[in-house]
Amino acid sequence: MFTVDHSKGEAFEPIKPGEYEATAINFEGKTAASGNQRLVVDYEIRSDVEQACQGQKILYDNFTVTDNAMWRFHQASKAAGFPNGMKFKDHIEWANAFLNKPIRLVVGEREHNGKKYPEVKAFKPSQASAPDTGSFTVSDEDVPF
Repeated sequence: MFTVDHSKGEAFEPIKPGEYEATAINFEGKTAASGNQRLVVDYEIRSDVEQACQGQKILYDNFTVTDNAMWRFHQASKAAGFPNGMKFKDHIEWANAFLNKPIRLVVGEREHNGKKYPEVKAFKPSQASAPDTGSFTVSDEDVPF
């Protein structure tokens, strides 16, 4: 059961161009119309960092697997703190490693059908501390075997 509270139903503040602390929260491997492999990545603006638009999502960021577009993988890898020379067997393995890494997104806008949407223009290393993962310690007494 719940009680309707109109004060909590305010619309989200639109994501304006700027820089945001974020993490990649989801990805999907696809094949583009050109036949090239592509990753479609979704981000969440971190709620544990004091900034505008906390908790909002930036969706449908495309990483196309071509020589001309590899700069995005390299820039995002550097922002995520991957060591120089780190190897991945494919773009899916890279995406799995990229998930939940703290990064700083440079966001612009794109227009589609008369509406403006946030668009990731560049990646930078996070300037905030890493998110608290809620780590805990388990002792031998806590384990039933």
